[in-house]
Amino acid sequence: MGRRLRELRVSRELSLKEVSAGTGLSTSFLSMIETGRHELTVGRLVMLLDFFNVDLGDVIPAREKEQPVVLRLEDRERIESPDGRVRTEPLAAGHYGEMATAALRFDAGAELPVASLPAGPRFVLLLSGELKIDFADETSVALREGDSVCFEASRRHRCVNTGDGEDHAITFKNEPKGRWEG
Repeated sequence: MGRRLRELRVSRELSLKEVSAGTGLSTSFLSMIETGRHELTVGRLVMLLDFFNVDLGDVIPAREKEQPVVLRLEDRERIESPDGRVRTEPLAAGHYGEMATAALRFDAGAELPVASLPAGPRFVLLLSGELKIDFADETSVALREGDSVCFEASRRHRCVNTGDGEDHAITFKNEPKGRWEG
């Protein structure tokens, strides 16, 4: 932001002394702002915005947009459950910020017990099959093809394929960066 404020001042052919006179801020303080050696308070930032007659968006550096991440099917990591009946494949490089995504495949009758996860939402979309999610408080949710559910991930739960064939699901959950679990 300091660099952008300097660009505004220079483009208008103003000296630090002239900006100081117009804002009441010292020239040494303005110099430290422009060189990134000091932070601005909101009040002082508003003074500078008013002086230059610009909006906040004119001085805040534009965030670089991340490039799309493509993860090819053949490049996906495959995480097998201990009995090999459930496979988890992290999607889109696994994480985007704090959101983890994965494709799940359950063999007929397979179950995946999940200890409580970090607090936040967990979303499951069942693409095919029949899936039951049992919670530690003895409640459960039964999903059929196309159904979805969102619940608090910190609730201890297990997922069970209650159908005769494979289940395929997509899941999203809040999780700090790192290896996918559950």
